[in-house]
Amino acid sequence: MGNTESNVTSGVKKQAGVSTQALYKFVNLKGGGLLVDMMKRACQTKQFAEIDHAIKTKVEPFLYNKGAGRYFPISKLVLLRNKERARTKQLPEIRAMENPDEDFNIHDHCTEVSEAEYISNPSAYRYVCWNLNERGAVGETILHLCLLNASSLHADLAKRLLKFYPKLILDVYMCDEYYGESVLHIAIVNEDPAMVKYLLDAGADVQERCCGAFMSAEDQKASRYDSPDHEYVGVQPMTNYDGYVYWGEYPMSFAACLSQEDCFRLVLARGADPNLQDTNGNTSLHMLVIYERSKSLTLAAKLGRVEMFFHILSIEREIYWQLGSITCAAYPLSMIDTIDVETGNINKDSVLNFVVFGDKLEHLELLDGVVIDLLKTKWESFVKSRFYKQFYMFSFYFLFSLISFISRPGPTEKNEDDDDDDADASVEATVTRAANSTAPLQRGDQWFKRLIKRAIDKMEYKTFWLNFTDYFDDNDVESVPPWWASYAECPLMNMESDLAKMTAPSRVMFLFSCALMMSIPWLRVFCLTEIDDHVAVFIMLTTAPYFLFFCRGFKTVGPFVVMIYRMVMGDLIRFVSIYLVFVMGFSQAYYIIFLTFDNPATPEEIDDSESNPMPSPMESIVAMFLMSLTNFGDYFGGMASTQHEYEAKTLFFLFMVIVSVLLVNMLIAMMGNTYQKIAEIRNEWQRQWARIVLVVERSVPPAERLKNFMHYSQPMSDGRRALVLRLNMSVRTGNLFCGRFNNTHLFPG
Repeated sequence: MGNTESNVTSGVKKQAGVSTQALYKFVNLKGGGLLVDMMKRACQTKQFAEIDHAIKTKVEPFLYNKGAGRYFPISKLVLLRNKERARTKQLPEIRAMENPDEDFNIHDHCTEVSEAEYISNPSAYRYVCWNLNERGAVGETILHLCLLNASSLHADLAKRLLKFYPKLILDVYMCDEYYGESVLHIAIVNEDPAMVKYLLDAGADVQERCCGAFMSAEDQKASRYDSPDHEYVGVQPMTNYDGYVYWGEYPMSFAACLSQEDCFRLVLARGADPNLQDTNGNTSLHMLVIYERSKSLTLAAKLGRVEMFFHILSIEREIYWQLGSITCAAYPLSMIDTIDVETGNINKDSVLNFVVFGDKLEHLELLDGVVIDLLKTKWESFVKSRFYKQFYMFSFYFLFSLISFISRPGPTEKNEDDDDDDADASVEATVTRAANSTAPLQRGDQWFKRLIKRAIDKMEYKTFWLNFTDYFDDNDVESVPPWWASYAECPLMNMESDLAKMTAPSRVMFLFSCALMMSIPWLRVFCLTEIDDHVAVFIMLTTAPYFLFFCRGFKTVGPFVVMIYRMVMGDLIRFVSIYLVFVMGFSQAYYIIFLTFDNPATPEEIDDSESNPMPSPMESIVAMFLMSLTNFGDYFGGMASTQHEYEAKTLFFLFMVIVSVLLVNMLIAMMGNTYQKIAEIRNEWQRQWARIVLVVERSVPPAERLKNFMHYSQPMSDGRRALVLRLNMSVRTGNLFCGRFNNTHLFPG
């Protein structure tokens, strides 16, 4: 348990015992302290000599070079932070120590860094003013404590400290929980523009990066790790951005997330770069979208921010003319369309991809306006013809394969060839026995040699197959020219990732059936008729569901296909997991009961296993399944022929109540609820149709995709490709900035 990483760091726990930290004698977290009391008296008497003397004599010993500070290598500061982590996440240098908290002293590992060394590589060093060994429980300085208390008295004390030691303003938290947080961050969180301006005038760093665990997204905290090559903390890239104080690391992002417009303007005026990206690649604008305050189109689409999304579209568009409520505007497609404007490849980070394949209800609301109009444009331009072409081709393929399988010959009568096969099996068995016995040798070596030769001749086709497979085992497969590279995926699928394939499960099943179909000729060549029959069954079972994919494109049957998918993947899986528990339990109980089965219609000397309804555990499981479907006539009658009739009928009553009545009706209710939910969703079928449009689009070669893109898009004044629409604006549209509107194409096709 000692290596288990807690959600609360040791430094946070230590804050409860503030008396152990010398720093807290001057200013503590409760608002008191020696310097606070002196500052209170000074403000009342207007005599500051006492507080000034205390700062010079009591604070200065905690500073490097009497307040001038010094530089520390980033790699050593990372080690200082890393010693707080769990043993498994510690760097090798820290992990080698038995007790890192006591054994690691940063001053023993660092020499004084000259100004020349710093100038030669500024990014490798950090300036530190307050002694690292004299910090607070979470790596804070006295200036941080003054800002944390957020009172006018503490603000005056902070200004007094900066008057004597201005370099203190560059210090940041050194504990992993709040690493990198500066006094400027705290002032912005305090919503104190006056203090923010004072700190900026005093030289606060507007690009300081706060990457502590407390400011991380919740789903990334467990994955944090350190690297001596950089100061920021590494995390897993996938996140939902949910965090109590995930505010983007930089002071400008803090101000944006907290709606501090004055602070934002002050920081921006001092040269802060709004395009700086945090660990997750988010800028200030991205953070505003996450907190529903400003723009970034693709992120707004990904997170389902409806009003923000349409507002950004209204800003990005270029209006050509207006006549009453009719507006002609061009919407740039570089971020919206799934087709890359330069290469024709699929852009997985496009607005259209996020909206169509999103799983939130908000994404359904985004299927309106420009998005749905773009999908209709794609459908009319090239997807519709390709969709119906694939449908007709598949229908022909299905009918052709159906006729082929129906016309397959049945099993032939037993003939001499079958006798030869039986002889082969007998020969193989004889060879095996002969190899393990010395008896044949005693009857003559010549007989044994003839027997071996006959066995080899009879199994010649097996030797050929083994030699054929050994060729691939003995040769380097990588040396074989990749002639199949262009056929690695069925052209009908042609999707770039496994995740993309799973958006259309029926297409995945069809691809699997195509792969099985390729094995049929080889099975015929080697006369593996039994395996051939099994493969044929799987081919038909995995081919037919592909019709469901095409059914999703028709409004009359599309919603029902969606309901089937949802019921199978949701309701049915939950039901089966509970259903199997009862079936397995009752089946084994009945198997034990029917071990005593005695058919009164058969004589005593005849075995009753053939007439036993549950002769094996597997048969009992099948029997329970049939009983749950109310098909229990043979089984119920057989209970009277066992030695445990009353127990069997009691179990029968319980099984029927729990499974047939309760569970089955619960499944029906769950499916009915799913049906109602899907039926009530306004755009659900539209989303399924949109997914078909994008899935079919992926089957088009990039060059042809780009050609179609150029056909339905128009150039804007700055050269960007755009979709030109004639919009009929409504009152609600004005309320949503761009909102919902009825679109008609200005340039059809």
